[in-house]
Amino acid sequence: MLVAAAAVLPVVAACSSGPEDPGSPSVPPSTESAPAAQHGPDFPECGGITDQTISQLTEVPGLVNTARTSVGCQWLAGGGIVGPHFSFTHFRGSPIGRERKTEELSRASVEDINIEGHDGFIAIGEDLVLGPSLCEIGIQFDDDFIEWSVSFAQKPYPDACEVAKELTRQSIVNAK
Repeated sequence: MLVAAAAVLPVVAACSSGPEDPGSPSVPPSTESAPAAQHGPDFPECGGITDQTISQLTEVPGLVNTARTSVGCQWLAGGGIVGPHFSFTHFRGSPIGRERKTEELSRASVEDINIEGHDGFIAIGEDLVLGPSLCEIGIQFDDDFIEWSVSFAQKPYPDACEVAKELTRQSIVNAK
């Protein structure tokens, strides 16, 4: 044990730098502060979308809102993880570019979109059997963005992107 302590002591001493260490660079404190985030509007719970509206637009019976938080909601068929899923998320102070890049790496196509005068992206995911069954829309509001995700698991189903566009449009109209 004494040998281990003797071996560690020089390493610890070499890593420490105090005022007597002339080799440590002096870094002046920064007087610049990061610019304050410019937040977009506030969105009501679930983007202002009711369980009834989700069921009506998706045409999926038995949807259950399984996650209702301050930043989003998720609806699943029968409340289970297998099957279609639909979600709304509000990202405050988060860059939409990072989300778009992730979509570009994992989806069949990602394009620019404008809904109710607000810019963002629309990403389409394709299943080998179902075809285009997933659509995600992200819309920028200053340093914030919202995202709607619509994913179907079996035919027949309405156009996933038409559903996502309408949900996004309604959420934007519901924003305060």
